[in-house]
Amino acid sequence: MRVSDHQLFGTTAGSLARIKDSIVRVHEQIASQQRIAKPSDDPSIFGQAILEKSALADNEQWIRNIQFGTARVTVADKALGEAQNLITRVRELTVQARSDTTSAQGRVTIAQEVRQLHRQLIQLANTEVSGQPVFAGTKTDAAPFVLGVGDAVSYQGNSESQSIAVGPNQTTQIVLPGDQVFTGGATNIFNSLSNLLVALEGNNGAGIEVAIGALDQATAQIGLAQGQIGAIENRLETAQGTAAVVSEAIQKVLSDQTSTDLATALTELKLQETAYEATSQTFSRLFDLSLLKFLR
Repeated sequence: MRVSDHQLFGTTAGSLARIKDSIVRVHEQIASQQRIAKPSDDPSIFGQAILEKSALADNEQWIRNIQFGTARVTVADKALGEAQNLITRVRELTVQARSDTTSAQGRVTIAQEVRQLHRQLIQLANTEVSGQPVFAGTKTDAAPFVLGVGDAVSYQGNSESQSIAVGPNQTTQIVLPGDQVFTGGATNIFNSLSNLLVALEGNNGAGIEVAIGALDQATAQIGLAQGQIGAIENRLETAQGTAAVVSEAIQKVLSDQTSTDLATALTELKLQETAYEATSQTFSRLFDLSLLKFLR
C-alpha cells in the first residue's frame, strides 16, 4: 500500500513530538533528581511510592512524639533529682532539730529554712516544659500544686498518665502524675513537711521524731519515681533508635524507587537527542522533496 506524503509528514511530526517530550522528561528527571514524579511516569512504582511516603510521614510523627516525651522525661528527671536533694537537706535539719542541745528558738530558726525548702519543693513539683506542667497528669492547663492556707498544699492535677504513640500500635507512658510522686504512695510529702513545721515551731520533740520517719519514706518515694522515670527514658531511647532505623530504610526504598540514576539518565538523554536530530533530518528531507514536487 502506498503511503502518501501527508501520512509521512504526520508520522514523522508525531515522532518528533514524542522524542521532544522524552527529552523534556529526562531533563526534568535530571534537574529534580526524581525519576518518578507523576503517575504517568510509572503507575505501579508511583503507587508504591505514595504508600512509602505515607509510612514515612507516620514514622516522622512518632519521632516527633518521642522527642516531645524525651524533653518532658529529661526535665522531670532533673526536677526529681533536685527534690531528692531538697528532702535530704530537710532531713539533715530535722536531725539537728531533734538534738536535745537545740533550743526552742533554734528549732524556730530551722523551721524558717524548712519553710523555704517547702516552697522550693512546690516550685519543683510545678516544673513546666513549653508552658505545660510535667507532674499534672493529663490536666496541663494550670499548675498542679497550689499553696493554700498556712503551709497546706493541694493537688489540682489528675491521676492519669500521659502516653504517646512511638510506633505502629505502640504507646508508652511519659512522666508520672504528681499525686503519685508527691502526695500519694507511701506518704504525702507536703503534709509531712507541713507537720514538721508545726512540730518545729511548737518545740514538739515527738513530732520532730515522727517527721524523720516520714522524710525517709519521702526519700524512698522520690527514689521510686526516679527509677520509673529512668525506665521510661530507656523505652523512649529504644523507640528513638528503632524509628531512626525505620526512617532510613523507608527513605532508601523511596530513593531506589523514584530517584534518578544520573548515568542512566544522561545516556538516555544522549540517545533521545540523537534520535531527535535524525528524525529532524528526515522531516527536513521530506519537506524538501514535497516542495520540489509542488514546484514541478
